[in-house]
Amino acid sequence: MNELLVYFFRAHSALRGVGLAVTLLLFTQCGGAAPADEADAVEEVHARAAVTVGRVQPDTVTDVLHLSAVTAYPAKDVLRATTTGYLIAPVPVLGQRVGAGQTVFTLQTKESRTLHLDKLTGDPRLHFSGIIRIPSPRAGVIATVDKLAGDYVQDGEQLGTVYDQTRFGFQLDVPVTQLRYVRTGQHCRITLPDGRVLEGVVAEALPAADVSIQTQRYTIRPVGKVPQLPENLAVTVDLDKTAPQVANTLPREAVLTDETQTNFWVMRLLNDSTAVKVPVKTGPEQNGRVVVLSPKFSPQDRIVLTGNYGLEDTAAVKLTR
Repeated sequence: MNELLVYFFRAHSALRGVGLAVTLLLFTQCGGAAPADEADAVEEVHARAAVTVGRVQPDTVTDVLHLSAVTAYPAKDVLRATTTGYLIAPVPVLGQRVGAGQTVFTLQTKESRTLHLDKLTGDPRLHFSGIIRIPSPRAGVIATVDKLAGDYVQDGEQLGTVYDQTRFGFQLDVPVTQLRYVRTGQHCRITLPDGRVLEGVVAEALPAADVSIQTQRYTIRPVGKVPQLPENLAVTVDLDKTAPQVANTLPREAVLTDETQTNFWVMRLLNDSTAVKVPVKTGPEQNGRVVVLSPKFSPQDRIVLTGNYGLEDTAAVKLTR
């Protein structure tokens, strides 16, 4: 038998161009066995994707409507000159807080300046000095200053504006397709650009829609203490579309989709080495987790979390920690 094996190995060397298959066939017909290293070379090796897995978990989620809004001071008091004359110091500065009835601008009539009536100290019966004081009708913040000390102004000319902070709010434009989710008195969350979150409530709705973009404007009033914010600051408003409910969720990276984001699926392990494609119907996303409406996965189902991108159905995988 040993001599027969030597013969076939020599034949294999001589018939190198015929290939390994002929040699293996001769061994088989003669009752021989192929060497272990050559059998390993013939065996096809499949590449396996390294993946990590997780399981669905119940979470309390709420379907949230995300909209954009801007800060606004709807009540602005315009301070105007009540006569012709000159502005005298001091003149207010932007951002200055004023109280109700506090003098903001001071005018001197041109007659008073010509006759120097403001400097007369003789006859106490002379009550007219030519100094006109222009107060703020309510407490607020100086928003604009249109004239400076020494400027000559006409009767009725605008000197500046005062924002009424008690009427501060946010202007929210709601698409008409989402009006059913917004109502007066509804509480919401306002996220500022720096990440701070304020509580708010929907106050009023304007009885008209923008004809070009088909939105209706609502006013949102902040609840509690509010930092001083400029006008026209863009913020995000979150309104709850549904009441909180418990649902099964998966991490966002576990749910795959196509280019049009109309079809969604996950990769579920059949065993430790095979993953299958399972179409899913998704719900709202919250805090990086996506609600899986169907099918109903059991707590024992293992879902691929990472390494799932590009996997085909019944893909060969390798579990990693």
